[in-house]
Amino acid sequence: MNTKKIWVISLILGIIVAGLVYITIFAKENAATPASTSVSQEKANNKKSNEQTEKAKQDEKEKKAEKEKALEREFKNPIVDVTKGKRAMSIKINMEQGVSGYIAPNSMVDVIAYETTKDEATKKEHKSAVLILENVKVLTSGKSSDNKDEVLHYETVTLEVTAEEGVMLGLAAKDKDGFYLMLRNQEDKETGKKGLKQTREVIKDDTEEEKK
Repeated sequence: MNTKKIWVISLILGIIVAGLVYITIFAKENAATPASTSVSQEKANNKKSNEQTEKAKQDEKEKKAEKEKALEREFKNPIVDVTKGKRAMSIKINMEQGVSGYIAPNSMVDVIAYETTKDEATKKEHKSAVLILENVKVLTSGKSSDNKDEVLHYETVTLEVTAEEGVMLGLAAKDKDGFYLMLRNQEDKETGKKGLKQTREVIKDDTEEEKK
């Protein structure tokens, strides 16, 4: 075999080997491409799903905020936040009964209920006053719509009470003739006089008798 034949055979073998190598590599790339594409597609789908979930959460949050805002009312006369476990309850009073307008949010007061009773046997009337609540916090005075001037001439006071005190106060509001408030020193925490009661006979002068 001469040199020329050797070169030709070598060239042919080289082409064959190169072709086999190319086919092998190309086949591997084709096999890997679908898997890679599948992984990429899965990542894209997961990202899209996460984005949709976050958007849904954000939309829900915005809707909730809008709903809460729609339910909010603008209070000209704000109220102190009610302590956890307590209740807010309003009672009707006049200026004299409400310490002449000196009651303000966070004031501490004692509550007196008074009533008039009549002894059927003697036909005499008696006026009674009893201390029903001690060291109670005032949440606000007046109505929510009152402005700064109107709130000084309040006819209601909102107190912070327990559920039990609220029930008792509600019953007293129906049974009694009204309430008086006693303003306390902020540092005075002493209690223990609840139930203190004073009763006196109602004395009618001649003028009142004539009116009847």
